[in-house]
Amino acid sequence: MGSVGPRITICIPHWQVEEYAKPCLRSIRQHSEDYDLEVIVIDNGSKDQSLDYLRSLDWIHLIERPEETSDNWPKNVFTAWDQGLQVATGKYYVTMHSDVFVRRDAWLDNMIAILEQDDRVAASGAWKLELEHPLYLWQKRVFGFATNRLKSALGLKTAEAWKQRHYPRDYCAMYRTETLRTHGLSFHQDGMKGGGYAIARQIWDAGFQTGLVPVRTMAEDVFHVAHGTAGLRPEKPLNHRRAQKKVENKVSELFAEPWIQHLVTESSLDASHRNTRAA
Repeated sequence: MGSVGPRITICIPHWQVEEYAKPCLRSIRQHSEDYDLEVIVIDNGSKDQSLDYLRSLDWIHLIERPEETSDNWPKNVFTAWDQGLQVATGKYYVTMHSDVFVRRDAWLDNMIAILEQDDRVAASGAWKLELEHPLYLWQKRVFGFATNRLKSALGLKTAEAWKQRHYPRDYCAMYRTETLRTHGLSFHQDGMKGGGYAIARQIWDAGFQTGLVPVRTMAEDVFHVAHGTAGLRPEKPLNHRRAQKKVENKVSELFAEPWIQHLVTESSLDASHRNTRAA
């Protein structure tokens, strides 16, 4: 950005994944010299050495919730973002997963630009980082349209328009802090899928809009493992063995990458003097 710009709060829920926490936080540190950042990490009941690592970092705001357990996932992720929102000091509030790693400087600029251009836009971010095959996308559009036409002819309820809209996914999304607070919006609502989906629906219902960063652009800014904890912790496996194996392979390939190895081993990025603007 070339200047400090608006203060930005990043909130990251965490549970027993030091393997991710280190490269995640260090990647933020390495690529955020031009931002005025507040980094909040909310630990959901870790019982291993990962909590000791987080406690050693004096440049993050660590909130510990020892009463949380892995059985309360993913609700405790959504409520963690709600709790972080209450104490955030940034003009903009970024939700982030611990299995997201920043790739380059100026990684927040695209999301900031969307919010700065239009006050009616309350959130920005991208859809899935894993690009779907064009044929699959075409099939979804064609069969989705045909299904709705059939339901309409039979007098059945069709998919609501807002369900068909892409929204900023919460693995790395930016929101207007005061808009969420003023309207009492939440990342968790009973009876509704939580996270980015829930907050986007509430944003639309409140009369605001969401803006999207092109998927390819976001993929250049950050890398997201997606369901990454399942690749490291048997307590949180995926329901399907094929999907589980895919995540495990993705994690293995990721940690063989030189840029990730650098983040894993570069402990100097933990030092408080590295970026005096981080709080």
